[in-house]
Amino acid sequence: MPLGNILLLAVSICSFISYLPQIIKTISTHSSEDISISSWAINSISMAAYVAYAILISGDPMLVFATGCECSFTVTILILAIKYRNS
Repeated sequence: MPLGNILLLAVSICSFISYLPQIIKTISTHSSEDISISSWAINSISMAAYVAYAILISGDPMLVFATGCECSFTVTILILAIKYRNS
């Protein structure tokens, strides 16, 4: 496995893990008052654009997978933030 793919894998794993506490806290407390919806919306749009870049320009399957997974986590947090706002 090339060094670039190893580094991408390490970064991806760290990124995935970093989203889990927010997802778990939001689900367990059923509250998202402390989450900025606009920030997560911008982050989700940014990640979607990065996925498009990975598919259209890069074509690297590892990058497409990593960015796709990260995008799914950002969208999950955005949806949870909207769902549990003022509940």
